[in-house]
Amino acid sequence: MFTWFDYITVDAARAQAFYGALFGWTTQTIQVTGMGAYTMIVVDDRPIGGYLGPIAGTPPSSPRDTRPGSYWLSHLVVASAHDAAAKTKTLGGKMLREPFNVGEHGKLAIALDPANAVVALSQPNTITEWNHAPNTFVWNELYTTSTTTAVTFYKQLAGFTESKMAMPDGNTYHLMQRDGVARCGIRKPHPGMPAGWFAWVRVANVDDTAAKARALGATIHTQPADVGTSRMSLLTDPQGAALGIITPH
Repeated sequence: MFTWFDYITVDAARAQAFYGALFGWTTQTIQVTGMGAYTMIVVDDRPIGGYLGPIAGTPPSSPRDTRPGSYWLSHLVVASAHDAAAKTKTLGGKMLREPFNVGEHGKLAIALDPANAVVALSQPNTITEWNHAPNTFVWNELYTTSTTTAVTFYKQLAGFTESKMAMPDGNTYHLMQRDGVARCGIRKPHPGMPAGWFAWVRVANVDDTAAKARALGATIHTQPADVGTSRMSLLTDPQGAALGIITPH
């Protein structure tokens, strides 16, 4: 399952200001062995993610930019970070950072999958599952033009099964499941949306949140609309990181 997200950026202060204003997120900085100072995202006194600096080996945001672009790093929970790292390499991915200890919290590794998406392989001592409260993460998606490659990789790495659904825009949505529970989705990007993993956040009102995000400097790529049993919208924040917002009916 996916249980944690880190925002990777060269300008953490700017990201914290945007998301603090948009979702009311606060921060808490702790010292973590193997990482140093780590700033967590906190909602109602509950940590749900964090902010990190750039990861060596990640692609730049554009051919003219030598800095890695801002994006959300999804944490895939695995039984063994060392085994998952070894399997990643046999399946055509590569390691950006081999498994390392994260204080008393467990082990972590950073990988680049065969579809060129960055993903964290997390072996936590305690699993913090999503609670679906307002302004917290509730879903995870991978946008890639190499859907077949990505689906094959994550099925073999994580033991996911796949269900295909036709989307209104003509693309196929690959719903990835484990133990009968939907864990994430994989599809080709919407126009204007960057490739890679990104998070969805549950909000009280998608229309109001999208309008607020635009006023704060975000770009709205899909206007709020009803899709199935939810109302949703897609955006990129002022630093170019993708994000989905959703309100279940």
